[in-house]
Amino acid sequence: MKTFKKIFILLLAAIILTACSKKEPLKSEEAISILSSNGFIVTDVTNQMEDDRINYVGSANNGKFQIEYYIFSQEADAKKAYESNKESFENNKTKGKEKKDETYQKYTQELSDTYNVLTRVGNTLLYSSVNIEYKKDLNKVIKAMGY
Repeated sequence: MKTFKKIFILLLAAIILTACSKKEPLKSEEAISILSSNGFIVTDVTNQMEDDRINYVGSANNGKFQIEYYIFSQEADAKKAYESNKESFENNKTKGKEKKDETYQKYTQELSDTYNVLTRVGNTLLYSSVNIEYKKDLNKVIKAMGY
């Protein structure tokens, strides 16, 4: 019985530590690799941006939906972009769900036909608005990215 208690305590500690682990922003190469391995074609569209606070923009498409991945010069700029996009999502009067801590913010919103996701980790921002039927597929990719 003592062995069972020790194993239970160790498993509980592992779960708690995993849940509390700090998320790390992905570099562009890491994001491209993960997205590509999940069936996306990633296009660098940074040169289409007129905002010098943005260092990188990747547009990933798998033929069903698109994910945009941004790397900002500063974390404060990513925070501002997150808040601005969140406000834009909420203009349709439907509140979403939000999780956040010091370096991480995630906003999800489910409408009758659309699923919106906005995630900030450090100075990066992930954005996607997909048909509701792709919600699970999108969340699977976001999880693979650690976001």
